[in-house]
Amino acid sequence: MPHKILYILWLLTVWLACACGDGLVESGASAAADTKASFDGAAPSGEVVAGCPPGFAGCQGGDRWVCDDQGNGFVKQPCSTGTICSEGLCAACAADHPCPDGQACVGGQCQVAPLEVVTKTLPDALVSQAYTAQLQGKGGVPPYGWKVSQGALPAGIVLADSGAFSGAATGNGSFSFQVELHDSAGKTASQILLLEVKAGGLVITSTSPLNPATEGEAYTSQLAAQGGVAPYYWGIAGGKLPKGLGLGSDGAITGPPSEDGDFTFTVKVFDNGSPPLTAQKELLLPIKLAPLQIVGAQELNLIITKIIVLPLIIVVDKVPVPYSAKLEAKGGKKPYSWSETPLPSIVKNFLPKSGIPTGLTLAKDGTLGGAVSDASLVFELKVPLSQITLKGFFFAAQVSDSQSKPATQQALFIIPTVPVGN
Repeated sequence: MPHKILYILWLLTVWLACACGDGLVESGASAAADTKASFDGAAPSGEVVAGCPPGFAGCQGGDRWVCDDQGNGFVKQPCSTGTICSEGLCAACAADHPCPDGQACVGGQCQVAPLEVVTKTLPDALVSQAYTAQLQGKGGVPPYGWKVSQGALPAGIVLADSGAFSGAATGNGSFSFQVELHDSAGKTASQILLLEVKAGGLVITSTSPLNPATEGEAYTSQLAAQGGVAPYYWGIAGGKLPKGLGLGSDGAITGPPSEDGDFTFTVKVFDNGSPPLTAQKELLLPIKLAPLQIVGAQELNLIITKIIVLPLIIVVDKVPVPYSAKLEAKGGKKPYSWSETPLPSIVKNFLPKSGIPTGLTLAKDGTLGGAVSDASLVFELKVPLSQITLKGFFFAAQVSDSQSKPATQQALFIIPTVPVGN
């Protein structure tokens, strides 16, 4: 059973425990239905909240709630000091409760990430021109320290303990050396680097790869050069930028990329001299996919799940009224493929009237259309601790993207027959 559907089940259980006399709580849970079900963190430890799948655990109000072995209700089990409840477990960290700097959240526990030198390339330098660059590391236990462990820097350039290069090279050439990163716990990591020093002219100081972009999200990266006579003018000399991105004459790469992958292209820069100096460099721009998400114009965020509210439908018994809506997603790799997914049988016990109603069909592209003339599937649910009443058709749907191993997401939807609001 998908984990997210279990969350939905838990949420619906809480809702229906608070519903007044709807008769949907199974036998064996009816006595527990009379207990407090607000999940506001005010219930005393050990209090039971009505009907649930045995062994299922969830989080609310910072506490962990576990369904008893008989499925009669949830029992509050507060997490110990220094831990939080995340996805039904007491953990030291979670997505919204990160670990301290230099540590990674692995399986809900904070662990020291391996020490690593992030910098793989350095910008070129010009003889007698001021040079600056900053080494980057990650993992381990900050603060960090840096040194040259093998080889030698160009004469005139030094590396500070902070990882900052500074100075001005006194001679040209190619200089290979190894830098060593050490953290406060005594761990070390190293990386061999190459620094090209040119006798004069114009050099592009931007390093490759550029900062990564995410498909569909705004992106900006400023190219840089040194030498010659400013201002500089930029263009593409070979290859092409990813769709959605553009390179301005000022060297700014901007836009939301509309494709993913690793893109290699060559940029060329001109200075303002007479005649102008030129330089070019091949750059790599990685673009990653955003996580696949189901979204909607109106979403009800209820504890740890959400219901996507679709446009209002008008239902007149025995009179077909046309209806059209589009299920939406973002992230992942387009095109998407949609399908209705059945709710688990245990959920159907709480939502006996569910599914896309007769007369409507869900197309592969997410278009929901047709006409409904049977109001018998309309279901009304009052959300406790709010003034919201959900009345309409409930169903679950799944979206898959086009990756070689498709990413999938599921969500609960409502086609409301009355306006949804506070």
